[in-house]
Amino acid sequence: MEQADELILDALKKSLLHCVKEHGMGILIPIPSRHSAARLRGRQFMLELSKQLTASTGMPTYENLIHIRKVRDQSALDARARIKNLEGALKGQRYLSGKAFLIDDLVTTGATLDEAARAMRDLGIEVAAAVTACVAEPLR
Repeated sequence: MEQADELILDALKKSLLHCVKEHGMGILIPIPSRHSAARLRGRQFMLELSKQLTASTGMPTYENLIHIRKVRDQSALDARARIKNLEGALKGQRYLSGKAFLIDDLVTTGATLDEAARAMRDLGIEVAAAVTACVAEPLR
């Protein structure tokens, strides 16, 4: 595991422990990378880190979110464009029981987490919290 992965994993563990104290144990649902981003990295980054969280917490990871259409890279988009870019882009694959914790590395506007939560709620899955390693400066 790269040093950066270890730093992100440590931050995720701390965030998750805080959420577990408030909401109890649950299931981990990592936010999937765009297909092009995963190809460039050679991996599904958040899925790997979520499985590491499973190993240390015992909370199971489920690869339950998929992209159902292409989305643009969000790094150059403002908050409004990010919401529009992701609207309806994610789908949950199956119902899972238990409180879900969405796992992502970074929250900027919350558009990705909002879309993921919508996709989970559409299946009747309760989303207890989002667990992120860091929060970016707010976009306008």
